[in-house]
Amino acid sequence: MQAICFDFDGTLVDSEVFHANNWSSYLAKLGKEMPSALFLSEYAGVTWDKVAVALKARFSLDLSIEQMLVQMELRTREALQQGTIPAKVGAEEILHKLHGHLPLAVVTGAPRVYVEGILHRHGWLDLFDYVFCGEDVDKNKPEPDIYHYACETLGFHASQVIAIEDSFTGVQSAYSAGLKVVLINEEQHDWLITPDYHFETMVQAHSTVADLIHLPRHAAKEFEAVYG
Repeated sequence: MQAICFDFDGTLVDSEVFHANNWSSYLAKLGKEMPSALFLSEYAGVTWDKVAVALKARFSLDLSIEQMLVQMELRTREALQQGTIPAKVGAEEILHKLHGHLPLAVVTGAPRVYVEGILHRHGWLDLFDYVFCGEDVDKNKPEPDIYHYACETLGFHASQVIAIEDSFTGVQSAYSAGLKVVLINEEQHDWLITPDYHFETMVQAHSTVADLIHLPRHAAKEFEAVYG
């Protein structure tokens, strides 16, 4: 394998609850009720534009999709001023160990201003060769467009690239584009799409990722020292 594409929300950062709370409070200010737990059960991993479309229809909101997205980006920036979103366990270590061995990219449906801001706060922005975001393509995840674009930009055939995802939306996108898919998710799902590999945590995936990219022997030993 020649490159690795990481999803962002739920894969590198533990942001799903953050977004659920944010959307829930946003709806509350509009006089609509949707508990965070319900949002998580129905929209975890769904891109912001698709969430906005679904909620506008669900609650008959008198707002355009563009207005909703602008307002949510503002609320997100304000919320992040109180502190950053924590990293998923194992994310920090795997990024530093893989950096320099092969191209790394973020492939996410989330807005660039949000994604690059969080990457910068964690000190990860320079670890990635590319950051691909929802606004880079006409059709966001679960469509394969963003992964097609990523592979084209990276200069590799999709079969040479690993996608590390945590949600059905992301798995469907990467799978449809033809990438090797590693799912990091604590639950077993009947999604009718079978990822190539499934682990509960990033830590558990370390040896498989190392094998897939054929890390040099000395680097592989360092990798094992961190995760083994």
